[in-house]
Amino acid sequence: MPAAMAPALRAQADTTRPLGHARIVLRGIAAGADLRFCLVREGYPAAHLGPRGWQLGEAVLAPEAVESEGGAPVLILPPALVRHIEPGPLTLRLPALGRDLALFWPPDIPVYDAGDDTLALATERMRPATHPAPPAEDRTALRAPIAPPAPPPLPAAPARSRALWPFLVAVLLLLGLGAAAAWWVLGREGERVAEAERRPAQPIGTGRAEAPPPWPEGTDSLSLVEVVARAPSAEGILAVALRRQAQGRHDDALVLFEEAADRRVAAAYTALGRLYDPNGFRPGQPFSSPDLRQAADYYRRAAAAGDTQVLPLREALKAYLERAAAAGNATAADALREFWP
Repeated sequence: MPAAMAPALRAQADTTRPLGHARIVLRGIAAGADLRFCLVREGYPAAHLGPRGWQLGEAVLAPEAVESEGGAPVLILPPALVRHIEPGPLTLRLPALGRDLALFWPPDIPVYDAGDDTLALATERMRPATHPAPPAEDRTALRAPIAPPAPPPLPAAPARSRALWPFLVAVLLLLGLGAAAAWWVLGREGERVAEAERRPAQPIGTGRAEAPPPWPEGTDSLSLVEVVARAPSAEGILAVALRRQAQGRHDDALVLFEEAADRRVAAAYTALGRLYDPNGFRPGQPFSSPDLRQAADYYRRAAAAGDTQVLPLREALKAYLERAAAAGNATAADALREFWP
């Protein structure tokens, strides 16, 4: 890739659209180019922005719209993407053009966090072009009822055979043979069932099978990308995340918990909720302060996914929020309304 251009591009709040939109003017880029893009932040394990947030692998995103300003194209980014971006330097990559552009994201762009992933950008494709509506006379013509074609004449009924009794006799013979075959098959099946019931019951082991060892042995030296690529299952990613958490590698554990949660592992939602839970919160592992809403959100997802281990944690968090709300904490009151309706 070519070196990033200087000076850096700068994102701006798009005040012509609803809260949370941002715009980036691409000076030096020809209008009409393929402007699907990637956003990269250096120095983070999860360095690539995807439709649901920062992730390990690169994601190609499409802008909500492309406008023009002074002959330069302008990318319009929607709230579902903007809410994941923190202020600071980024790299805007245009894969179709082979360009890496330095981008600075300012702190004054408002964020609208609706928690609705249905607003996420479509990946790997641009929006289809819209076509102008037909003129009024054409639309009228299209709405005009069209008379259905006349039905074709019914074919003449074939002459009924006067000699039906040979056919009826053959049908009765076939029915009789079928009934006899069914009686023979059912009788044989009944004999086999009776014989099976007379046999002595085979002993059944009562011991539980040993759980397989955590996947895999020797993962401590693997990078996060290698862990995700080599994991035989999503549960394997969770096992490595728990192992690294126990080793004090909390940033690695966070990324792997999120990867497992993206694959709908219920226990991964619980593990993420515990990182934010004010009950038993541990600063620096990896966050500096708890987050009431995040904990409540992940616990609700875990319960919906069927993880019974989360139920006492969720009840304890609810009790904490009720005490905080009674003391005047508005965030706690909002979390109770949103996650315990």
